Amino acid sequence: MKTIIHSIILVFISLLFVACGPKTFPSDNKIYDSPKNYEYSYTSHTFLSEDSTKLYAYHIKSDEQNSKGLIVLANGMKQNMSFRFTEWLWILDAGYDLFIFDYRSYGESYAEADLFGFVDDVKAALKYAHSLDKEKKIVLIGQSMGGTFVINALKNKEYDYLSFAVSDSTFTGFDDVLSSLLRRSIILFPFSWIPYLTVPKELNADENIQYLKTPILFIAGDDDIVVDYEDSIELYNMTKAKKALWIVKDAAHVQSFNNLEVRDNFLKILEDNTLLFKQQKKIFK
Repeated sequence: MKTIIHSIILVFISLLFVACGPKTFPSDNKIYDSPKNYEYSYTSHTFLSEDSTKLYAYHIKSDEQNSKGLIVLANGMKQNMSFRFTEWLWILDAGYDLFIFDYRSYGESYAEADLFGFVDDVKAALKYAHSLDKEKKIVLIGQSMGGTFVINALKNKEYDYLSFAVSDSTFTGFDDVLSSLLRRSIILFPFSWIPYLTVPKELNADENIQYLKTPILFIAGDDDIVVDYEDSIELYNMTKAKKALWIVKDAAHVQSFNNLEVRDNFLKILEDNTLLFKQQKKIFK
C-alpha cells in the first residue's frame, strides 16, 4: 500500500512540473558544472542514507583557513547539486563552507525517487556533514520542496550542532500546491480536486511544523508564482519553536537570496543568530 501511495504522489508531482514547464522530476542526472571549474578547494563524498542508498555530495571550502561554519543545503526538485552549488559561491566568499548533496535518483546518487526516502536523505546528509567537522556549527537550508523535507527531518528532534534551519519558498502541503498548480493549466484544471483525495498529508509541512524544536527562518518572495509566499506566513504562524519570517519584495521562487540586503542580513545572523529573533518579521525591498 505504501508503494502505491508513493507512486500516486510522484505521478501528481510529475504532472505539476509538466504544467509549469520544466520536466525535471522525478530525477535529473545531467552534470551541469563542477567545483573543479572554480577556485575553491573541495572534496567529493559518498555516504549512505538511512536505508543504505548511496548518495553523492560536494564539500566545498571557503578560502579562509578556518571557516566560520558549515551550510548544508537541501535543494528543491529542479536540477541537481552540479547546477545548484554555483548559486552559493557568495557564501563561500563570506568564509563559510558548503555541503551540498544529491537526493536519491538525482545526479549520480542511487535508487528511485521516493518522497519518504528524500526525508531520510536529508537526515543522513545532516549527520554526515556534522561528522566531517564536529566543531563547526551548522545551518541547514531547505529550498522549495527541500524545505518540506527539512521540516520532516527535524521534527521531534534536537541537534546541538544545528544553529538554525531555513525554509525557503516552502509550501504548506503537497495537496495544496499540486491543486493550485493544476488549476493553472487548461488541460489539467479538471483534475485539480484529485490531490485532496489521493495525496496523504503525513509529509505536509503544515502537519509537521508544530513538532519542530529547531529555531527556523522562513523566507519567501512575494513574486513567487510557483508557491504563494503566504504559505510561508502560514507556516510561520503555526510554528512553536523560535522563528523568524523574511518576505522579499519582487523575488521569485527560491530567488530571495539574490537580494544583496538579504545576503547581508543573513551573514549577520550567521555570525550571531540571536539577532534573527530580535526582529521576528522583516520585509526586504
